[in-house]
Amino acid sequence: MKKISIVIFAALFAISCNEKKEGPSATNDLFLDNLKGAVQQTIETPYQTDSTGKIGVMDSCCISLGNYDSAGNFNKYVSKDGKGNIKFEQSISRYDNSLFKEITNSANSKQSGRITIQLDKEGKKYATAIEYDSSGKLSSFYKDITQNEYNQLTSMKQYKPDSTLKQSEETKYDKQIFVEQTTKDSSGKEISKTSAKVDDKGNQIESTRTSTMKDAKTKKDSTTTKITKYKYDSFDDKGNWTQRTEMDEKGKPTKIVKREITYYKK
Repeated sequence: MKKISIVIFAALFAISCNEKKEGPSATNDLFLDNLKGAVQQTIETPYQTDSTGKIGVMDSCCISLGNYDSAGNFNKYVSKDGKGNIKFEQSISRYDNSLFKEITNSANSKQSGRITIQLDKEGKKYATAIEYDSSGKLSSFYKDITQNEYNQLTSMKQYKPDSTLKQSEETKYDKQIFVEQTTKDSSGKEISKTSAKVDDKGNQIESTRTSTMKDAKTKKDSTTTKITKYKYDSFDDKGNWTQRTEMDEKGKPTKIVKREITYYKK
């Protein structure tokens, strides 16, 4: 499920892309999200599991809904709790060429922030982006944005309102398939790295995230690494997964996610 982060602009394009194609002729979000067929909506529901992988009760948070328009572009994300209450909502508008124009976030029915994206003079590439907080005040902006032939972000720099550098990010792909993303602070020190592996069907089978934070007491850096593995239990007739088991680095099941997929009618 895709949730576009308004905090880290790079998440606009850090998609776990999959199905291998030689050219950028079909690079809508369904292609980038490894979804086959005319998908209209996906609903992912998480469930608890025991150590043997047996499914248990539904987690109280959160059910994730993602909507795609008829052109295959992602345009809305909603997160609900177990009682059906909307906790987070995200709406996306686009330019005529399908590039991102504005992302608006709402939490508990109140706008929590938005980000506007500006294109270059030719209107073909991302140039800058401006991020606003819940009150509409400038919180950061992004420059030095580069992207690949699939319009996925490959690098960017995030600045504070006073124009001082906050952090930078670099993302690597194998064609359109996400491989690795590295975040560095203003001094150039690496503070996080995320990498992914996929199977021959393009489904993610492992993700690794390493984070470095300064301990409040010792003032020394502390690094943690989390490895998550994925096993796919069932697929629909289009080849899209409908149930996935998440596991820790030792292969112990930690969560089962069921996915319902609605398709546009022909």
